This record gives sequence, structure tokens and C-alpha cells, in this order.
Amino acid sequence: MRLTLLPLLLFSSLALGNTLNVTVLGAQNNISTLECWALLSGFKHSSEAGTAGSESLNLGKLGGDSTYTILPAGFNGGRHNAPALQWVIFLSGLAHITLPNSTAEAWVAGGKNGAILALDTADVSAFGHYTTYPSKEQTITLEIPLGNEGIPAHTVLHGGPCKGEELSA
Repeated sequence: MRLTLLPLLLFSSLALGNTLNVTVLGAQNNISTLECWALLSGFKHSSEAGTAGSESLNLGKLGGDSTYTILPAGFNGGRHNAPALQWVIFLSGLAHITLPNSTAEAWVAGGKNGAILALDTADVSAFGHYTTYPSKEQTITLEIPLGNEGIPAHTVLHGGPCKGEELSA
């Protein structure tokens, strides 16, 4: 399924100022990491029909097949790598991401603050990460591969996931 309207997704509730801050599951020295990034492409006032007057952020030309996944309550995704450079947008539920070589962890609640970038593919991370879904409800995700433009321009704010006010408007 190809979703062509995704560059117009509105993440204004995730924005701090004029940027989108996002937790990134990346890799350094062949080991998965968690970082908080500020994307450099800023929010703009939309003039598109249906969203005119709101704030929007272009996510670039996204590529490949996108997936809508329903994970049962309490699901254990085990240790794995990101299958591709991709956005993972948690629409509902709760994800707990841990790293096999670190005590770093991220708790990602579905909804307005539920977008992450998963970049720890097998070619850059030997052991990947663990993901469990500990809530008592289903977790629903959208997995959207990055296109040919690749990883968005960004500034690393700090190691570890984005938290609290970093994710709030």
C-alpha cells in the first residue's frame, strides 16, 4: 500500500517551536542507540485544501511499501533490527524499546507523540533492539520507509529518547 499524502501529515502537537523533535533508534559503532533529534525542515502554514491555516511539515518523498500493523496486547516483538530506514508511527497502545548493549530505553505511547525514526538496520547494528508492547490494549502502528532522500536533515539534541516538554507544543 502506497500512502501518497504522508508528506502532509500534521505533527504540530509534536513540535517544539518550529521543529519536530523525534526519538531516533539509530546506530553507532555497530550498536543500536537512542537519540533525540530536531528535524531541520520547519513547520509551515498550510495552504492545502482541507488543512489550510494549520501547521504542516513535509516529511520528504517517502518510498517503498508502507504497513499498518495491529499488535495484540502484551505482544513481545523480541530482538530485531529495523527492516528498513523508516518512520514508525504508533497510533495507539504503548511500545517499550530497549537495547541489548545499553541501559537506555524508550517508552513510546501511541498518539500525538508516537512518531519515531527507526534506523538501526542490520547493516549498521549487529544486535538491533528489543520491542515489547506492555499495554492491555492493541498497539497500532504505521511503518513508512524513507525514500531516496534518506535520513532527514537534523540536529542531535542529546543521547537518549526525547521526553516530556521536548515532545510538546
